[in-house]
Amino acid sequence: MNFGERKIEASNLPELDSFEKSKIESALIASFDKIYKIVNKEMLLNAHFKQHEAEGTRKKSSVHLKLSFSGKTIVASDFGWDVLSVLQNALKTLERETLSSVKRR
Repeated sequence: MNFGERKIEASNLPELDSFEKSKIESALIASFDKIYKIVNKEMLLNAHFKQHEAEGTRKKSSVHLKLSFSGKTIVASDFGWDVLSVLQNALKTLERETLSSVKRR
């Protein structure tokens, strides 16, 4: 995945077609840019994907996100059947937690 100069690391990405990969990449980039406007400091976003075996052909996915900036670490995670919706839900949670963390200063 190409994130440009953004410090985003994605690990254990499941086997997806190019359309789904581009949707995941664009979701990570959009959220990173949105959070960067809030934090306005150098930061690192780690996204760890995991697929769990289930009954039948469907697989459950989980996403764990970790955002590090200026001595703070914020984590968010979610799980479900669709990896893209799981990622989007985890990113929304991460954005909310970051906003509340910055407001508390």
